[in-house]
Amino acid sequence: MRSVVTASAVLLSLTACGGGERVEGLRLTLGLTTTRARSAVEAQGVRTLLTDEGARASLSGALVTLGSVELFPCEATGWRRLLRELSPVGTAWAHSASSPRRLGTPHVLGLGRADGEVRELGVLRPPPGRYCRARLTFEPADADAQGLDSAAAGAEPVDMVGRSLHLRGTLAAEDGSDARPFEVESSGRASVDVVMDGLTLSEETPEATLVFSLAWDTWLDGVSPQEAPTRVDLLGNVARSASLRPAAAP
Repeated sequence: MRSVVTASAVLLSLTACGGGERVEGLRLTLGLTTTRARSAVEAQGVRTLLTDEGARASLSGALVTLGSVELFPCEATGWRRLLRELSPVGTAWAHSASSPRRLGTPHVLGLGRADGEVRELGVLRPPPGRYCRARLTFEPADADAQGLDSAAAGAEPVDMVGRSLHLRGTLAAEDGSDARPFEVESSGRASVDVVMDGLTLSEETPEATLVFSLAWDTWLDGVSPQEAPTRVDLLGNVARSASLRPAAAP
């Protein structure tokens, strides 16, 4: 019995040392912007794209719901990693729950702003450490989501409560012929892990900013001129379009 109690005490002590430390004043600001992954199809500012299947699409409306952003420490190695895997402490969170490493406030995001313009999502105050990835989860908006009013106040209002994606516009052949309107929605869920190059937060470096980019001109990839967008995992495309915007040069 003594050995079991001793092992448990050591496990709890080491687990607490690995994740319970706090340093006052640590601050990580999170932001989001949009970008193109490919060359522009039309004049600057027009939301027109070519899919990887040769379809030409113009978006007149595009809304996605970013449900959460969660920060993950760099992977532990050796016995520390084993102890973390054995630890009974879980890391599952309910929808929209926040923690020092997780921003759980849903945001409904559109394409109304210019590419490159940053929208602030919020601030995390994680424990000191080195962080190597962030998980972005897209999921249906709830009634407390940020940006619902903007989605419902446009020329073509959309109620995004219960929805994670809304896209509408026209779809045509690459030369612009045979154009037809489309509108598609999703209440699904999709996550992606964005790799970071070892973000460190400490007393020496107490503040940092992370800005994620969504390449909107890939959201319809997989759609051919003859195919209905509803047959493609569009929300998965949104998640896969996420990347970390490079830090600005000093």
